Amino acid sequence: MTINLETTFPTDEHAARQDIDHLHADALELARRTKALATALDHGDYSAAGGRVRTAVSHIWRAAEDLHSAFHTAPPRCAGPHASLSRLCGRRMRYLAARVARRAE
Repeated sequence: MTINLETTFPTDEHAARQDIDHLHADALELARRTKALATALDHGDYSAAGGRVRTAVSHIWRAAEDLHSAFHTAPPRCAGPHASLSRLCGRRMRYLAARVARRAE
């Protein structure tokens, strides 16, 4: 049994961020649905299952946060997969400078 795990970076510079954004939205929706199920299971004979499902909610929520973080650290939409390091660093430095300026206000 062989598993082919070849992955290629999308050629469209918008595709990676859009995929991450869609996965993040899907994870948030799954967390909401799972929480509703946990609430329904928290009563009676199913309370143990409700606790396990509630644990799953926290894992899904953490995964959604990781996806959100990945979105913000992915290369800029205009950079594409083969952007130079100086271009990526320049973007990051401008972002940090703007963030510091906002805090100073």
